[in-house]
Amino acid sequence: MNSKLELYHGLASTCSKKVRLCLYEKGLEFTSHLLDLQSFEQHSPDYLKLNPNGVVPTLVHDGVPIVESNVIIEFIDDEFPQSPLRPADSHGRARMRWWIQFSENVAYDAVALPTWVKISAPAARALSDEDLKQVLARIPTHERRERWARVARDGVPQEDIEQCYVQMDRILTQAEQALARGPWLAGETYSLADIAMIPFIDRTHNLRPDLCGPQRYPGVAEWYRRLRARPAFARAFDFRDDPRVQGLPNI
Repeated sequence: MNSKLELYHGLASTCSKKVRLCLYEKGLEFTSHLLDLQSFEQHSPDYLKLNPNGVVPTLVHDGVPIVESNVIIEFIDDEFPQSPLRPADSHGRARMRWWIQFSENVAYDAVALPTWVKISAPAARALSDEDLKQVLARIPTHERRERWARVARDGVPQEDIEQCYVQMDRILTQAEQALARGPWLAGETYSLADIAMIPFIDRTHNLRPDLCGPQRYPGVAEWYRRLRARPAFARAFDFRDDPRVQGLPNI
C-alpha cells in the first residue's frame, strides 16, 4: 500500500526548501499545500491543529503530522530507505548529525533576521495598529509574538544584522574546512547533512553574494555547483508544483 504524503510549506522558507529537496531526492510524490506566509496563513486555526507552533513545514504522512524540518528529513529517510541519505559508517553518520544540529542552532539564525527584513518587514510595517494587534494575537508562541511586535514598529538594529553576517562567514568557513576532507559535508557520501545546510548557504548567496566568492571559499563554491546541478535541486528551490506559486516571493 502506497503512503500518502502531504506537505504544508512556504515557497521562500529555507526549512521548506530543505524538506522539498529531501522528498525530490527520494523521488516521492506528495500533495502540496503552499501557504502564503506573508498573509499569515501559518497562523490559521486549521493549520495550528497540525502544527501548534504555527511555522512551516509540516509533513502529513498517512494522516499523522510530523513537524520540525530536521525531524522531517530524518523521518523521510527512515520511512523511505531506498536511495539512503545517510553515510554507511558510524563516523560519517556522526558528522551528518553534527551538521544537522549546526543547521538548526547556527545556520538558521544567521539568515532568519536578514531574510525577515527583506521579505516580511515591509508587510509588517504596513499594518495598522489594529491589524498588527490581530496578527500578533494569532502567533502561538510568546517568543515569536514578542519579536514580531518589536521589529514591526521599531525595526531591526543594524548591529544585529551585522552579527548575522559574521555568522554567515562562520558557516562558510566551517563548510570549507569540512569539504577539504571530502566531496560532501559528512565525507564521501551525499547525505542529509548537505540537504540540511544547502538552503542556508543558498540564502547567504542571495543575501550576501560578496561573502561567497570562489576565491574565498573554493570548496564551498564547487559543492554549491554540484548541488545545483542535481535535478532535485531545481524542483525544490525553484518550486513550481503548486498553482499558488505565482506572486509569492522566493528569494
